[in-house]
Amino acid sequence: MARYFSVEEMECKCCGGLPEDGIDERLQNVLDAMRERVGGPLILSCCYRCPQHNAEVGGVPKSQHVYGRAADVLCPDGVSVDELAEIAEECGADGIGRYYDAQFVHVDTRGYAARWEE
Repeated sequence: MARYFSVEEMECKCCGGLPEDGIDERLQNVLDAMRERVGGPLILSCCYRCPQHNAEVGGVPKSQHVYGRAADVLCPDGVSVDELAEIAEECGADGIGRYYDAQFVHVDTRGYAARWEE
């Protein structure tokens, strides 16, 4: 399991479940590396989502969250969305979404580069 993140932080917020294969090991490594680069705690607003919860929050049907390969990381005090996104890229994230209004960065390990902002 991740060094800095508990199972509870990665579980689905609605049912407490995890994907059958667990949370992607590469995602855990990316999140741990981001935490070390930031030099302090990071809060995951979302990691795994069961298909039902994913639908309830308006996630795309094949969201990386459903496969345990994504997390939404809230920006800590003093770190901007752009700075956190750059850290995610340096730490090996494949998918990086910048959410300026909600002040978080989506990171995932989908296997190919993807970038977006909202």
